[in-house]
Amino acid sequence: MVRVDRFVFLLALVGLLVSGCRTYGGYESKPKTYQALQRSVEAFADERDRAEADFRTLSDAAEASDTLRSLADEYQALLDEHEALLETQQNRVERLSASSAYRALHRGYGATVTEKRMMEQKYRRLVRAVHATVRGTGTTSEATNTERRYTIRPVNFPSLQDGERLSMEQALGDL
Repeated sequence: MVRVDRFVFLLALVGLLVSGCRTYGGYESKPKTYQALQRSVEAFADERDRAEADFRTLSDAAEASDTLRSLADEYQALLDEHEALLETQQNRVERLSASSAYRALHRGYGATVTEKRMMEQKYRRLVRAVHATVRGTGTTSEATNTERRYTIRPVNFPSLQDGERLSMEQALGDL
């Protein structure tokens, strides 16, 4: 009985060695990951352009209202941070290539997506603060976020956060 178990184990081990022990990434996954990385950096640059337009809108409103000046300064700091992250991401794309190691590509793509998500959250919080300031109510921290970080929902199912996104024009309202 023990001898049969060893035989099965050795057969499985030989099968893994012959197949190449490829346990991550598909055969064409490196070029696809690199393309996704490039697209993500381009989208991040587009978001910076949108954020600059929102900053101009907020700056115009801040000239008329003293209460918005500090928020405009915070938005400028976010734009500076966005610019620095964009430069880092562009350097990452230049440093990597479609033939780079799978792990390096996967780490670079994961870092890019995470940085993009973090900047979106920061912009969203600041727009909510602008909206609360214009309305004259106090800002609430994460109490307005009803979806938890690890919520499981089907793919293409609308997120609860999608309905609560405010544009800068909506946040400023009638100003």
